[in-house]
Amino acid sequence: MAGPLPLEKWPTDDPGPRVTRGTKKPRAIAWFGFSAFWGHLRHLVASVIATENIDSRQWMIPEAPDVLLGRVLEIIGPRATRGTAQAMAQREGTLAEAMGGDVWIDFVSDCGDDVTVSETVARMFVGEYEVADPDAKGEKLVLPRGDILFLGGDLAYPVATVLEMTRRLVEPWNRVLEQHTAGGPRVLLAVPGNHDWYDGLDGFSRLCQAPCAFEDRAPTSSDPDPLHPQPDEHPVLAWAEAFARGDQVKKPTALALAGYLAVQRASYFRLPLAPGLDLFAVDRQLRRVDPRQQAYFAVPGAPARLVVVPDPARAWGEKRPHGSATLDSLGIVMDKSPTLLLAGDIHHYERSHEGRSIHVVAGGGGAFLHGARIAGDGEYAVEAEFPGPRASWKMLLDLPWFCALGRAGWLLPAVFAVGDAIALEEHFRGGPRSSAAVALAIGLIVAFGTALLVGWRRHRAARVVPFATGLGLAIGAIPVAIGIGTDALAMRVMGHWGSPVAFAGALVLATMASSFLFGGMLLLIARLGLSHAQAYAAMGSPGYKHFVRLRVRAGEGGMSQVDAWVIGIVDPIARPTPVLIDSFRFDPF
Repeated sequence: MAGPLPLEKWPTDDPGPRVTRGTKKPRAIAWFGFSAFWGHLRHLVASVIATENIDSRQWMIPEAPDVLLGRVLEIIGPRATRGTAQAMAQREGTLAEAMGGDVWIDFVSDCGDDVTVSETVARMFVGEYEVADPDAKGEKLVLPRGDILFLGGDLAYPVATVLEMTRRLVEPWNRVLEQHTAGGPRVLLAVPGNHDWYDGLDGFSRLCQAPCAFEDRAPTSSDPDPLHPQPDEHPVLAWAEAFARGDQVKKPTALALAGYLAVQRASYFRLPLAPGLDLFAVDRQLRRVDPRQQAYFAVPGAPARLVVVPDPARAWGEKRPHGSATLDSLGIVMDKSPTLLLAGDIHHYERSHEGRSIHVVAGGGGAFLHGARIAGDGEYAVEAEFPGPRASWKMLLDLPWFCALGRAGWLLPAVFAVGDAIALEEHFRGGPRSSAAVALAIGLIVAFGTALLVGWRRHRAARVVPFATGLGLAIGAIPVAIGIGTDALAMRVMGHWGSPVAFAGALVLATMASSFLFGGMLLLIARLGLSHAQAYAAMGSPGYKHFVRLRVRAGEGGMSQVDAWVIGIVDPIARPTPVLIDSFRFDPF
């Protein structure tokens, strides 16, 4: 068996070569394509349900921290380096002490998308690595595989259903994990993200919720091995058939990752990590932290915290509303109480300080890339990120042509084609004046949609509205201008037969031009700092994957600390070589 892999430091913000896209199905979701429409629809339905206050968390009863600690130690306690883990836990009361002073945690978030990338990510976090020892100059330190795998939410895309989790997470990960089961079982912990809640936590609970004592999850002929689940490949047809029968769609009782056992009973929990340091795992559902959860986390505990939330409180140089609201609801003030905040949701790595606290965004577990802020200085200093502005800007320069050629997805070109066809038909039937009204209507629709996309309520309306109006008028004018040019040229060259040819040619050109201009708009709003997510979502780059390996150390007299190493891969498909992205220490005392 090969030894630990020595990690080379990633050259800061090196643009590098163009990242390769996967070809093995299921491929990555095209977020401006028809494949993502199902996810957007489920988002809408789930948001309506959440607004009506149907909240699954009301049925959850999270266990006391010491009960959860005992269950964790039943699994990883035999790996303790001194004494009997259970006896030590009763005496000491924290996980790190029970494990002999150190506990290792692998944090992976925003996972199941392109299946080839998923396999690479699994190979990355099961590995052992060699780095410089932060406590002994000139010495090397081996980073062992984590005793705990912590999933930070958004386990599959576009919606974390049983089918998508099976295809995009469980199957590709288990192809790797089943080859690395030595050393006994490990613990699986998780918090749900918004894409998990779009399915009402159905897929999430089957993978991440511990079975009750009376449950028998042994494989049967009707319910196969959870490591190799067999969900229906056509869920919509299965639902229609079951609905017609007055029955329910049959699904695997449980999903499982080879070598990992789920221990939590609720979507949120507390765990005493080390003297003076508690783990808070928070679930904000689609909107906010519920009152029961607020009361659960309000119990006095350790003076320092490792807090895992589904959304960061800051990213891209800006304050993020959902993550900030989560901290406010829990009474956590980052610049006053020492906190290591760990979050996914943004598919990017970023680290920054706030007082004695550290913000870490690490959503690089498999989904498309969110690059760095390219709009200049933000509201706070970013100390490390992956990738940086130079690499991110190089990638976005391809965006207009990317959209024009349909590589961002065919949904928007199809919409533009319908509008352009109507405008061109009016032009060829009645001339430019006849098509002007249609062009104006297209312009107003595009302007309104752009204002919503940019977020005119989050930015100055005086800045967003003129920008959106100008773009809408430009896209509305495209079919008229192209129609005039192609009509005259085709009639001169082909005579009577030129009009149908001109219509077809004008439609293709107008659709490509509209999509190109839309891509240019996405590029511009990212450059101006108005919206970062949409431009990167359109690119759908599979590059710059990463995870965080944490070492929680039990110090004497409540002086515990956390060391972290961020390990990443620039191109997970063509050049899957791990590199060291960042390392830091959270020392609250």
